[in-house]
Amino acid sequence: MDIISLKYFVKVCQNNSFTKTAKELFITQQALSRRIKNLEREIGAPLFNRNSRGVVLTELGKYILPKAEALVKNYEDFITEVNNKLNKEKVGIKIGFAPGTLQILGVKEIIEFEQTYNDIEIHIAEFSDIDCESNVLNGNLDLALTVKPRDLRNFKYYHLIKENLIAIVNKKNPLASKKSVKFEDLKNEKFILLNDTFRIQRVILEHFNKAGFAPNVYFKSSHDLKVAYDFVELNKGIFVFVDKLTHVEKYNNIRCIPIDEPTAFWDAGFIVKKDAKINNAAKKFMNYFLVRYNKDTI
Repeated sequence: MDIISLKYFVKVCQNNSFTKTAKELFITQQALSRRIKNLEREIGAPLFNRNSRGVVLTELGKYILPKAEALVKNYEDFITEVNNKLNKEKVGIKIGFAPGTLQILGVKEIIEFEQTYNDIEIHIAEFSDIDCESNVLNGNLDLALTVKPRDLRNFKYYHLIKENLIAIVNKKNPLASKKSVKFEDLKNEKFILLNDTFRIQRVILEHFNKAGFAPNVYFKSSHDLKVAYDFVELNKGIFVFVDKLTHVEKYNNIRCIPIDEPTAFWDAGFIVKKDAKINNAAKKFMNYFLVRYNKDTI
């Protein structure tokens, strides 16, 4: 005898019908009938008299019904109390992700973390790099995965990922034949850029300046990478971006060329407020991924 069979028995009594009960439980009538017959076999006597108008409880069925109702209610109350206790004991952490960082870290891996640490509840949201910093500072986020801040006076930074930059060019562009390019090679090109809320733009602009030119900007995007790729596909300019975050497989006229510059890279990691105490849940989350990337734990 199991609680599911008792729940089915109570439901049939409430509806006075196997057909209606089966529909409500989203099971076949045959499956429901088998459950009740197995229950009757275990008890050793029939619980229902079946007729053309439906089902009628036997005397034994009438005796068992209130006891079954009490058992089902006690079981459901027990489950509710356990779930409430678990939910109360869960520690929530608020994590911000700069564009592309969630993709690198992996949604599957975050779900695996939650399954490993089921006492931790994760709340995630995507922000620009600058908004990640401001939300960590004002306490709206416990931590963020973002590009390394320019000014570290207010943050603790835990490096996680380093990725190279590439030039995304149209195949008709003469640069498309090169195996790699330097920033000096891009001097006479038009550019599609991201706006300044993306910290990677600072790195790119600094290397333009180092190469001795200011970029000729065709278009500046606030967040939509697809628009940037579309302009390159139409040969309207070059887009400089992070290698592992670039997905142009659906485009026929685009080529990605490595940029040969050791100091030009995307440096991303966890940031927390410098003077704030890092709670255990946040430590567990960061350490989980720091270990995966062979970095020192906190």
